Amino acid sequence: MSVFATASLPRLRAGMALILLIAVPLTVMAQELPSPTGYVNDFVGVISAEDTTQIEAVIQAVQSATGAEIAVVTVPSYEPYGSIEQFGVALAEKWGVGAEADDSGAILILAMQERQVRIEVGYGLEGILPDGRVGAILDEMVLPSFREGDWGAGMLGGVQGLAGYIAEEYDVDLAAQGARTPQAGGASSGASPFGSAAELLWVLMVFSVVGGRFLWPLLFIGAGRRGYYGGGFGAATRGRGSTGFGSGPSFGGFGGGGFGGGGASRGF
Repeated sequence: MSVFATASLPRLRAGMALILLIAVPLTVMAQELPSPTGYVNDFVGVISAEDTTQIEAVIQAVQSATGAEIAVVTVPSYEPYGSIEQFGVALAEKWGVGAEADDSGAILILAMQERQVRIEVGYGLEGILPDGRVGAILDEMVLPSFREGDWGAGMLGGVQGLAGYIAEEYDVDLAAQGARTPQAGGASSGASPFGSAAELLWVLMVFSVVGGRFLWPLLFIGAGRRGYYGGGFGAATRGRGSTGFGSGPSFGGFGGGGFGGGGASRGF
């Protein structure tokens, strides 16, 4: 990746996040989003108690060893949002997964009705979890189980993949806790500055509808800003650690990390 592309990536992410906000109708912005109940938020009821225990163990091991936070959520549908990408960014901004100081959070989201899955990556983990790696996690460690209807195993695989790359970056050994990486791996460099072909297509579509002359300057403002949405998607209510979202003794709320649209999605 060129020096220009590397330096511009946070600005491009922030610009695309703002474009997503502009494109979402106000009725959707006001839509009530679920509040977190813990690290695993199974609002559909498809993850077994055994899988939940294993997922939580991996997430807690990552948080303890590196400070990074991972959240898992299943929802019946991402409606009324237009895509799982829009829903993912809105949910990430409300929950604030990851430490506020370094935005080290990631969310694994399953929308059952649309049969879509997404990993939303916080600003601070985008270098560790570029779109190629995240896509490989979904392709190799999540989708095979989903196609067999084993939702818990798929979510566990996704968390293990995220944990594997995070552990490598922080030089800690979490193999005993289940952390592992996809066999085929994924692109860790040379990624498009727009993150993925899907994101680039989305930007071009918005340009064609709203007008590139108005939106182009937005791609170069707000470099590295966390919580870019302001109050748009309820960012003011994001968890700050002391809010006490969960009922369990090991979960006291997320740390307030920021997101800008990094990650990957798949259908199955």
